[in-house]
Amino acid sequence: MKIEIDWIKEDKFISTVDGKHSLTIDGGRIIAPSAMDFLLVGLGSCTAIDVVDILRKMKEPLTALKVEVEGTRADEPPRVYTEVKIKYIAKGKIKNEKLIKAIELSQEKYCSASIMFKRSGAKVTYEYEIVED
Repeated sequence: MKIEIDWIKEDKFISTVDGKHSLTIDGGRIIAPSAMDFLLVGLGSCTAIDVVDILRKMKEPLTALKVEVEGTRADEPPRVYTEVKIKYIAKGKIKNEKLIKAIELSQEKYCSASIMFKRSGAKVTYEYEIVED
């Protein structure tokens, strides 16, 4: 993987991934998310992909999944994330224990982003909700 980041102006940048996909980064969070915002996007996306894939392999009837991520950062530089809360809202007639298993497998084994946050010292917690169709 190769990332190129080009400065546009002020706190605005364009990032290109492997010469294919581009996104705007805004340190001031006016026209786009900041780099630190994208860390939470990466974490939420990583674990969402895992949970959907694991539940599919378990043959659970998941019809929708929403993942909400909230992060708290340190007050002083380098202002790392110190706490991250993840909420999974799963829709379908899925079994409670299967969803918990999928989340825990993601958090402890498969989601590289989650594991990186934890290894950096951030407290990562989760909660979940199942909404039947």
